Amino acid sequence: MKKILLSAALVFGLTSVPQTMEAQSFLNNVLGALSGASSSSSSSSSNDNNTSSSSSSQNVLGNILNSVTSSVTGSNSSEVGNILGNVISAVTGDMTTTAASVVGTWKYTEPAVQFESENLLTKAGGAAVAEKVEAKLAKYYKVVGIKAGTLTFTFNEDGTCSYGVGSRSLSGTYTFDKETKTITITTTTGMSVKTYVTVSGSTMSLCFDASKLLTLFTTLSSKFSSLSTISSLASNYDGMKVGFKFTK
Repeated sequence: MKKILLSAALVFGLTSVPQTMEAQSFLNNVLGALSGASSSSSSSSSNDNNTSSSSSSQNVLGNILNSVTSSVTGSNSSEVGNILGNVISAVTGDMTTTAASVVGTWKYTEPAVQFESENLLTKAGGAAVAEKVEAKLAKYYKVVGIKAGTLTFTFNEDGTCSYGVGSRSLSGTYTFDKETKTITITTTTGMSVKTYVTVSGSTMSLCFDASKLLTLFTTLSSKFSSLSTISSLASNYDGMKVGFKFTK
């Protein structure tokens, strides 16, 4: 609950503070906060107890909140909002994505784009790019029948899973890697595909290497071969992964 409240406060801080500084200064402050929080987290990891771990996680959001309320800026509020959204997702998603959190049936809402680089400036700079790519992905998805509510992924507690679009579906098994925050899906035909997962509350995103996304869906129907265009799109941006956002 504290994490959710801090995230909400973070967004409020962005919209309520006058935009009087440059966006670069805002980013520098956020990077500084994350760096300090990371050091704190590393030093506290030697204490083998849940209290120190929880405190470290809360400090990450707390430090970012302080940075935002003291130095939020930018001549373009939409751009800053996208930057902040990426930071929030990276932090809260990492804390809440667990084997238990992925269990359930998830319904597609919109495209998702993720950057492989750990450099926050690269992620922030890619916010505008991500928005444009997501718009293109939505068009490609609609061509093959992937619209809000039509695509579902189900992950069961026993390690079985299923996914499909409309009346077409496949089943298999999956494994969750808590270190890398990835899910490896293995279909009944023996094909395995890794996806990067982020869960925050009742929302989830699954992002794939573009070629793997194509591999996963062409097994449903040859109609999905038209998604090959996505591979060409992703090749234009280094380290970009594409996929879907879901809600329960």
